[in-house]
Amino acid sequence: MEQLHGGFAEFYPALPKYVEMIKSTNPVSYALVIWTDSLKFKACFISFAAQVRGFLGGCRPIIGIDGAHLSGYYKGIMLTAVAIDGNNEIFVLAYGIVDTESIDSRTYFFRNLRCLFAQYGSQKDDWTFISDKMRGVESALSEVFPRATRRICCQHLYSNSKAAGWSGTIFHKLFWIAANAYNEYVFGKAMLKIKEFDAASYDYLTNVEEQWSVHMFDRTVCCDHNTTNFVESFNAITKANRDMPMLILLEAVRNWCMKRMGFRFDKAVGMEPNDLTEHAKGVLATRTDESRFCHVTAAGGGEFKVRDGHVKFPVTLENMTYGCEKWQGSGIPCKHGLKVIYNQRLDPKDFVSPFYKGPAYELIYGDHIHPMTDPTHWPSLDVPEIAPP
Repeated sequence: MEQLHGGFAEFYPALPKYVEMIKSTNPVSYALVIWTDSLKFKACFISFAAQVRGFLGGCRPIIGIDGAHLSGYYKGIMLTAVAIDGNNEIFVLAYGIVDTESIDSRTYFFRNLRCLFAQYGSQKDDWTFISDKMRGVESALSEVFPRATRRICCQHLYSNSKAAGWSGTIFHKLFWIAANAYNEYVFGKAMLKIKEFDAASYDYLTNVEEQWSVHMFDRTVCCDHNTTNFVESFNAITKANRDMPMLILLEAVRNWCMKRMGFRFDKAVGMEPNDLTEHAKGVLATRTDESRFCHVTAAGGGEFKVRDGHVKFPVTLENMTYGCEKWQGSGIPCKHGLKVIYNQRLDPKDFVSPFYKGPAYELIYGDHIHPMTDPTHWPSLDVPEIAPP
């Protein structure tokens, strides 16, 4: 490994230069490294200008947080903040490396995230965060983002329930019905059956402080994700480099983000104001096909009744209220709403959330990460050379 890539210790002295080069080649980027009084590495945090501008410009206000253990000689934890673009694909907002998994290290990461937003004029502190029950997240969030909403990953919640002894086909089915319920009625029915199955499991799920069922989610976020799968996707990408020296790992992440944003920068150019992302088109097509089996009756005053099998749903287009609540949860019309939209000869695109349209996508990818020169060509900089932790 040392012959191929260099020793683990020899890259640490270059880290202060590295963050300065990031800010030089990508102006107004937020990059820093901190060290102890004895000049030993403590932590670093990186977010390129294109990343934060894109997130604040057009991404839904939800941030996935996760940590991955590094397996190189000096270990450490790689923390990441990942968002979701209008095409339902991951959008890396920020990443950093800390020495340990603790409240202090999480607080450091969240404080820099808040400073990052403030640098771009955003004082918003009521973001929605989703993560598993990682050590220190709850305390750090309450200190830095006291008004934030926290979602818990349902896959981890189910694993915790299984570890507590609640498993089997029946519990699995009822749990995921409750977790994926878009309205309180479906959630309540599933929870009652869980209570009949095992009262202790019902009490456990009822006392979960974080949001975990889709019906609990803030409708303005327009995101029905109740797992951290999208963050795990990014962790899977970094896995191949997590045993490498730190600078090689950071460069691998930067290059991956640069290529991804560069491709989408070219793709976003030329999108019309009412153009939908491929994801939104696909969801609309599927729900349009499903709407063929629904029947609509006009009730007057802009209100409609839609029959789906033996169930009837009220639909009001003017204030966008719909009985099944899937539309409100995702920001894309459900099959019941689409039935009314087509019945009234309206354009479904007009009822899709702006998060899925051309202007938002162009704002997300309106900038890109600029390339950096090789370390051998870096100029002399008046920064200290630090040692490994």
